[in-house]
Amino acid sequence: MNSFTPRGSHGTSESDWTVSDDNNAIEELMQQHNAFTSILQARLTKLQVIRRFWQRNDLKGAIDATGKMGDHSVSADVISVLIERSEIFTLDICTVILPLLTRLLQSEIDRHLTVAMETLLVLVRTFGDVIRTTISATPTIGVDLQAEQRLERCNLCYIELENIKQILVPLIRRGGAVAKSAQELSLALQEV
Repeated sequence: MNSFTPRGSHGTSESDWTVSDDNNAIEELMQQHNAFTSILQARLTKLQVIRRFWQRNDLKGAIDATGKMGDHSVSADVISVLIERSEIFTLDICTVILPLLTRLLQSEIDRHLTVAMETLLVLVRTFGDVIRTTISATPTIGVDLQAEQRLERCNLCYIELENIKQILVPLIRRGGAVAKSAQELSLALQEV
């Protein structure tokens, strides 16, 4: 039994040490449980707000709400659902989701970074050519509201993608799977 007692605790009886240690462990677990439960409850509440937008088919509103919450975990949850349905992305949605992805790239958690980079890769592969050709095209003569809106959206996307290029540099140096994804995204961004 002595092999289970901490070194240097010769004066403490075995039963006193066990009860005291057990009580401390239970108290610490309860504190951690309460904190964890509180975090998950707050996260659930935020996801329920986003779900209301989703039920109204207001994707742009859902993404806006997600960004305003400032919670990387909620952002990663929402974006990971969106990426499964990438056909819903439009240039207009890109203007809203790119700033959210930029903030997510500043997280320290690998899952957040991976979700952001996977989504960015899909967006760059889908809209990169459109952004590049629209920005480099010569202006049309006359009034073309759709072309002007597309140019405005492409400019917003281009500015955000340029910011993302700068954020990727330290991620590439980081090493591991994150660095590999960052390198792949960086190469894709060179085409824009």
